[in-house]
Amino acid sequence: MSDSQTPGGGSAAQNFQVDLAGLVDLLSRNLYSGPQVFVRELLQNGTDAISARREIDPDCPACIRFEADGSTLRVIDSGIGLTREEARAFLATIGATSKRDEFGLARTDYLGQFGIGLLSCFMVSSTITVLSRSAHRADAPTVRWLGRSDGTWSVDLAEEPLPEPGTAVVLETLPGESPFAPARLRHLIADYGQYLPVQVELSVQGGPGEPLAGQRAPWELSQAASTRWCIENFGFHPFAEIELSVPEAGFEGVGYVLPSGAHPGQLLRHRVYLRRMLLSPRATDLLPEWAYFVRVVGDSRHLRPTASRESLFDDDLLETVRESLGAQVRAWLTHLSLSDPKRFLEFITLHLEGLKALAVSDAPTRSMVAASVPFITSMGVLTLDEVLERHGAIRYVLSNSHFKAFSPVAAANGLCIVSAGYAFDDELLSQLTLDRPDADISVLDPSTLLDALTPPDPDEEASLARLLILANEALSGTGVVAEIRSFDPGTIPVLFLPDADFAGQTVAESARSRSTGTWADVLSAADPFANSSAPRLVLNARAQLINELAGGSRDQLAETAVRGLYVQALMAGQHPMDAKARAWSSQIFTHLIELSLKGPQ
Repeated sequence: MSDSQTPGGGSAAQNFQVDLAGLVDLLSRNLYSGPQVFVRELLQNGTDAISARREIDPDCPACIRFEADGSTLRVIDSGIGLTREEARAFLATIGATSKRDEFGLARTDYLGQFGIGLLSCFMVSSTITVLSRSAHRADAPTVRWLGRSDGTWSVDLAEEPLPEPGTAVVLETLPGESPFAPARLRHLIADYGQYLPVQVELSVQGGPGEPLAGQRAPWELSQAASTRWCIENFGFHPFAEIELSVPEAGFEGVGYVLPSGAHPGQLLRHRVYLRRMLLSPRATDLLPEWAYFVRVVGDSRHLRPTASRESLFDDDLLETVRESLGAQVRAWLTHLSLSDPKRFLEFITLHLEGLKALAVSDAPTRSMVAASVPFITSMGVLTLDEVLERHGAIRYVLSNSHFKAFSPVAAANGLCIVSAGYAFDDELLSQLTLDRPDADISVLDPSTLLDALTPPDPDEEASLARLLILANEALSGTGVVAEIRSFDPGTIPVLFLPDADFAGQTVAESARSRSTGTWADVLSAADPFANSSAPRLVLNARAQLINELAGGSRDQLAETAVRGLYVQALMAGQHPMDAKARAWSSQIFTHLIELSLKGPQ
């Protein structure tokens, strides 16, 4: 009977044969970021073993000692230790406990962690020797477990017992490699374990132990010390620091506000610890995307790591942390705006886009922005709430060039308009309109500005009547109507007011001008601008140039000048120009020179 058959003739169930060397290679290339993680795993095993021992002996020593001696590394902890049976169960079997991560690798129970933790040591050593003495019995023997990278292992009693309960792990470096170099070990131990609540030492070639842990974390420091930490570790002097806490996840930390401008979508790398052990120096999923101006260092007792233990598992608890930290950043912004307006303005100078980006999707932040963030208006720098309070409405323009063209006239005639040509302004004001249905908030209709201008008195109308006729003749074919108003400042001879969508109308009229017959009728019927008011070129009755043109006797010069003023107004407001306007722009100045050379006629 073959080994694969049962006495009844059926096939017997057999276990897969695992190539441990291949598994280690798989882990080193696809799970862990590199062989250096063996230091973290040994620190974690030692820390967890000490925590387990504290449950039965709260006053037990708490020490992890790394002893580097050439090609040999010995790591000793004062933890719970193992019995012979536990060594068999937990060191020789990987992934056998009931609580597993997404790779089936257990990391929750103290003892169940040892197997996967030791596995990483095979990336730097072909053998792992574990000497362990259990703390459960005063006379417990020292067991010796020897594991090899080919998948074989043995366990027996050690010839030389450990003097105290705990565990010693002995590694021998692989040929041609130097993972146990003192400088490298010192850096890795301090980087991973400097905030661990146990004593961690490094001894080199039998020398005294150098303490590398037990330091206070940044969120436990004074503000001055925390600022120094940020400068030394993140490389910048923070604009401000935000205390962060999420009790549900056992999270504590501090957020450092960047002192220079950043932009939405910028990827900031946060430094995250799990039970005070460094998990990742480059976590990117700890804050909402809009909070790109804050960099965090923090520790959690309850967040889950991924299988590699080098990033956070994106589950509901992490989402809770992300939302809570975002709310705390928002609360800090609100408090700053109310308690220190000058400092808040400094923040806005640096991070205005981020604040507006948040406000687009967050109603409380919109209210804070409306109350605190200054906008450029024709009546000076005002918040949106101030505009509503003083002027009863918000009229905004979505083009900075249009605002620049309209602003002097609007200001001189008592009309407040808001510049909303920057990133997120349109979306922000649209959302604010929904938040406040009773408030009068809308895009500026050019007719509103026209209505704010004073009609000419009878004398002005009479003196400018001839020029008005010439102006409309000069603009024939453009779809623009010339009108006269009397407004300040008198240094502005004309004001161009497009309709609600002058650019769209220009394109549509250009298409109609090239069409005839039935197709022209179709375009006319489909034209959304057919019943809209035409764009206006408003002549200023208070402008000296307009009055001089009206008092002259050279009609051709007046028409050419009107076209020049029209082109100039289009260019100043960065309005679209059709073929006729472009032709005028290249011909007008030559024409004016020719007319001036001819002299009076």
